[in-house]
Amino acid sequence: MNMLKKIIFKDEVKKILLEHILIGHIKPGERISLPSVASELELSVTPIREALTQLSETGIVNYIANRGFFVMELSITEAKEIYNLMAVLECNAVKNSSYTSKQIEELRRINAAFINAKNALEMLDYDRLFHQKLIETYNNGLAIKIIENLRVRISLYDYAFWNEDQKLTSIAMHEKIIGHLASNNINKAVANVEDNWIQGVQYIIDKLKKNQSK
Repeated sequence: MNMLKKIIFKDEVKKILLEHILIGHIKPGERISLPSVASELELSVTPIREALTQLSETGIVNYIANRGFFVMELSITEAKEIYNLMAVLECNAVKNSSYTSKQIEELRRINAAFINAKNALEMLDYDRLFHQKLIETYNNGLAIKIIENLRVRISLYDYAFWNEDQKLTSIAMHEKIIGHLASNNINKAVANVEDNWIQGVQYIIDKLKKNQSK
């Protein structure tokens, strides 16, 4: 039971640190001060280090020997790589999944709630829930783990550039995916999933280029 509590506690610390990174409390490229974070959360350094080690596996933070943990910087090259890889993996997952009417209704419910998201963190939560539900019957544990790690890295890009227009675009694309799944047209659903990620990465690239030109 103590081990279970330790795992749950570590995951809670990881979630808090991830939120700090997403909202910009710890900025891209910035070194993470373990003593400062530990003091703020009123914890010892050990659970902070353990949580950061977990996050380093997702690529959202980097560990540099003798220097510490750093938040990853946003780049066009990486955005292309991780969004395109996500498109390939999720399309394959959808292609090899099955969907009941109950699951399709749940996708509709999540997407409807997405409309009422009031801030970027809520938007990311509903978007993540939608895509997790989309592949919940995919029977490939290793691929699911890779997808979840990619999802964490992608969240840093999504949070940095989310706005109301992009939210509405995602909701509309999700509706198309749901419609094709409901009519059992998996090929069209897969094509829309790919379009969803391609549109997303192009939006991110355009924003990064605009920021670089300033």
